[in-house]
Amino acid sequence: MTRVSVAVRIPEALHRRLEAYLDNTRSSKTEVVINALAQYLGATEEVSLNQRVKALEAQVFQLNAWVQSGSSPGEAQEEA
Repeated sequence: MTRVSVAVRIPEALHRRLEAYLDNTRSSKTEVVINALAQYLGATEEVSLNQRVKALEAQVFQLNAWVQSGSSPGEAQEEA
């Protein structure tokens, strides 16, 4: 699959949340953006199975972190 580079500007608060998500899940920005766009556009078939599994593993990792910290995902987003 050929890849192209895309540059975007996002709000600072959204960037902080992205960075926190990356820290919590050990994902790359590229993986997160590809998976988010694929989900938003209804094009998950465009993402390889390996990438989809890795995205699910990252989500499970983040959920486990929330459970262990005693906070809910909503609470964590409000603090960001």
